[in-house]
Amino acid sequence: MTRSLTRPYTIIFSTATLDGRIASSTRYSLLSCNYDFARLRLLRGAAEAVMVGASTVLIDNPSLRKRLNPRSDKYYRVVVDGRLRLHDELRLVSEPGPPVIVFTAVRDSEKIKRLEAKGVRVHVVGENGVVDLAKAMEILVMEYDVRRLLIEGGGILNYNMLKAGLVDEIRVTYTPYVFAAGRNVFDDPQAEGFPTTSLSPRLRLLCLEKCPCGNCVHVAYRVESTCCPPAAEPYIEPCLSGKIADLVKDAPGGNS
Repeated sequence: MTRSLTRPYTIIFSTATLDGRIASSTRYSLLSCNYDFARLRLLRGAAEAVMVGASTVLIDNPSLRKRLNPRSDKYYRVVVDGRLRLHDELRLVSEPGPPVIVFTAVRDSEKIKRLEAKGVRVHVVGENGVVDLAKAMEILVMEYDVRRLLIEGGGILNYNMLKAGLVDEIRVTYTPYVFAAGRNVFDDPQAEGFPTTSLSPRLRLLCLEKCPCGNCVHVAYRVESTCCPPAAEPYIEPCLSGKIADLVKDAPGGNS
């Protein structure tokens, strides 16, 4: 196996306040306009899998089903759940939809059996509640042939993926609000992060565009400091405002 087959081409997408928050101190996170929902679902349609962290699933309870212009029928919903907190009542588990894959670092056979009985595919990769993200990416490519991945947060997953050199693009829609507290696009639980600009991942601007709503701005950056080449080329054009302006009239609202 060559190094180019170890991980998918990976895009992080987030919608944030002007001060970079994806949720307030009360966990309020309804920020997207209809155009931004269309942008998200267009990105999902171009990807073969969408990935979120366990906290995002437990707090927002999304279905992650809605897509626009899907390029293929292959589509997985992936959860990074280090402590295996997912349960039967979540929409991802209880409602019909595309296959669900869970990466965890807990060998709880009873919990795993309950999830697998619901059709969830569970992989134990890592230890002490910390998922080995590089191994998870390799499994997505080698076992599921996922070469185009979209990450929708939360901030801890975004940070850990970026720190591990597993992200190729960062896309953020900035909205005209300020929370001044809450969850960030990138959150290091250890409060260390990247201490200086020289230690920050190297980014190159791909797109800066005004949202068709007229009051939000979308930016896309290419990450130039990755661990290794991805298994696919960029899978969607950098600027999408023209496309979503045409699609939004048919795009339903909601965050799932």
